[in-house]
Amino acid sequence: MVGVVDFPGFYRATIADIPGLIEGAHANIGLGHDFLRHISRCSIFLFVVDTAAVDQRDPISDIQILRKELRLYDEELGERPWLIVPNKIDLEESNLYLEALKTRFPKQEVFPISAEKGDGLDALKKRLCELAGKRPI
Repeated sequence: MVGVVDFPGFYRATIADIPGLIEGAHANIGLGHDFLRHISRCSIFLFVVDTAAVDQRDPISDIQILRKELRLYDEELGERPWLIVPNKIDLEESNLYLEALKTRFPKQEVFPISAEKGDGLDALKKRLCELAGKRPI
């Protein structure tokens, strides 16, 4: 899915949501190369993970797998800027994984959000605008 985000100050960015990237995508397992071709056009990566583990997934493992798949497909993709975006911070269960993410990835910027409530989105949008170079529309 592709969408457009308008930033304060008359800036705009195209955002691509690639939900189907699985382990082995670099070897064209699943829809691997189809998704990775789209990803190769992105200049910044956001790894949005469920820190409440509602679906029983481990967000740390998810990020590690995604980062590995990007590097295995194209080493240059692993060098692009990336941010960790822990979602569902409004749920009490999120605290454990949020702290674990910060510990496991101490050099990465972490922008906790609640997509449902809108918490943290302004700070994330501001940082994305900075990383994108604030290109006017």
